Amino acid sequence: MRISPFVLLTALTAAACNADPLPSVTDGASETGTETGTGTDTDTSTTATPTTTQSDDLCVPGSSAGCTCPNGNMGSQECNADGKSYGMCECEGGGSNSNSDGTLEPTSTSTDGVTTTEGTTTTEGTTEGTSTSSTSTGEDTTTEGATCDDPGPEPNNSEANAIDLGDQGCGAMAETVEGVLDGEDDIDWFSYHGVWNGLCIVGPNTRHTLTASEDVRLCVFADCDQGTADFNCPNGTTETESPSGGHPGCCGEGVMNLNFNLGCGLLNPNNARLFIRVDQAPADACVEYSVDYDFDT
Repeated sequence: MRISPFVLLTALTAAACNADPLPSVTDGASETGTETGTGTDTDTSTTATPTTTQSDDLCVPGSSAGCTCPNGNMGSQECNADGKSYGMCECEGGGSNSNSDGTLEPTSTSTDGVTTTEGTTTTEGTTEGTSTSSTSTGEDTTTEGATCDDPGPEPNNSEANAIDLGDQGCGAMAETVEGVLDGEDDIDWFSYHGVWNGLCIVGPNTRHTLTASEDVRLCVFADCDQGTADFNCPNGTTETESPSGGHPGCCGEGVMNLNFNLGCGLLNPNNARLFIRVDQAPADACVEYSVDYDFDT
């Protein structure tokens, strides 16, 4: 069958009129498409750009923070309503200090190694608060007196209790006795027996030499076995008698040497007991001394 050109053209025209329209696309934040058939369908999509907001607040409005008062104590200040600054520093007992820029420096006060904490005033020896107290501890300066250590036998503080040093003959070597005087009331007595025999020629020439750490007094008394002791006291000494026996003698204060020639009478041997007395130390002094003695030099 042959179709005429007119019929074909008519058919193509009718088909073109019933075709779907092309979709419309727009670049950007929104895209809308419309499809028409037996009805209408609409699809819409939107993309939003996110927004970020940064807060410049320094503090939370109404909150409190520590601050330093003009007198150095700690106070408090309240955050203003804008959150960007602080109000006046409120101090205990009156006074204020402005610190509105919101910058708080660390506050500490040190006294003798004691550091204060926020809101507390501390002084060594005190607790919280403004009161202070001090404690004074005095050292005990009481000292006991020195103790004298006397190596010699005691008691020998009287003529009757004199320490017997034994015999010493003519030509014998000098001997030494040592002792300690404990203050002005202490007295030491010693005695020895001088023996004169046929081998002795001239004398006896007695010698007594004192060495002491302080000035003390030395006395020597003689008691002949027979007869009465006869001698002359050396210069710088004083003639005296022993306190209990009444024996003649010599005393010298600070004297280093007390020497004399002893005789007991023309018809009597010159045998005699000699007493040595050391005394008169300074008050509260502990005096060490020694006496060299020789019956016949």
